[in-house]
Amino acid sequence: MLNFYKEIIANVENASFLQSLAGVLFFIFFVIMVIKAYSKPKNYYRDMSDLPLEDENNTNNKN
Repeated sequence: MLNFYKEIIANVENASFLQSLAGVLFFIFFVIMVIKAYSKPKNYYRDMSDLPLEDENNTNNKN
């Protein structure tokens, strides 16, 4: 199955450019997600992690 994709990519004229572009886009996406995760306050993650443990009455009162 992998050989099938290798043959398709090898026949594309700008295969190296497309592979580089995919790598750069993935890296940019990864950096943005890391920045977004670290920019949120710690209380946000603490509250989100406690949500499954709370009963429905407490969850409805918060809103």
